[in-house]
Amino acid sequence: MSLFKGYIHFSLILLLAPVYSYSVEIPDYKREQNINEQIIDYVIDGDVITLNSKLEKKFNLIVNKFSNTSFSVLMLHGRGLHPVEPNVMEPIRSFLIDQKINIYSLQLPVLSKGKTYNDYYKIFDYSDDRISEAIKYIDDDKIIIIAHSCGVHMISSWLKKNQKNNIDGLVLIGSGAVDKNQNNKSSINYSKLNMPILNIYGEYDHGSVRENSFMFQHEYLRNKYSLSRNVEILGSDHDHKDNSDSLVEAVKQWLKLL
Repeated sequence: MSLFKGYIHFSLILLLAPVYSYSVEIPDYKREQNINEQIIDYVIDGDVITLNSKLEKKFNLIVNKFSNTSFSVLMLHGRGLHPVEPNVMEPIRSFLIDQKINIYSLQLPVLSKGKTYNDYYKIFDYSDDRISEAIKYIDDDKIIIIAHSCGVHMISSWLKKNQKNNIDGLVLIGSGAVDKNQNNKSSINYSKLNMPILNIYGEYDHGSVRENSFMFQHEYLRNKYSLSRNVEILGSDHDHKDNSDSLVEAVKQWLKLL
């Protein structure tokens, strides 16, 4: 009888083991496909191409390429969004198109609605690979990253693993954003970044973002590049809704310095 009980116990362990092995977060590809289908007809001023990585078979990159530009821009959107979301990414992308600057807008991995920073933190290996493949495709000696919110976390994760790179500057919008009672496990170590940085935050941004801007002001700007700036957008929240003109102007003025 004891042998039979032992067999049952061992069998239960075998049955339950896969549950734990599959507990790791993976991107929500169904949601990403829905996003792709919704925006594909909207993108009339760029080419949508498909890339792949070691972890994934396909993901989209929107390309706006011009001749005789001095640098290229890789754009990384916020949490659960897409490359042409209307409040932050698209106004900046439209401005860069008018300036005939090469733009590469990457679809980052998404999770189901309601997921938090801690959930997204578990899929940074996927975003790391996507960013690497996008940079490889861009193939430019001078690349500037423009990232918003979770896109900042994702480029931060990539930078930690790729300290030797061809990134020439960073525009960080809403850097340090985490959900209530969660800690930023992907914070940027500014002391290790040898490049100019534009840090943008809203007057009414999340508390974690405002704390990050204070740290950026006092720990980075004091000892680093004269080209770096810490800019507050008055009257703006985390998504800068209805304040895109001020957001674009901040990016425009900073790019003139480079």
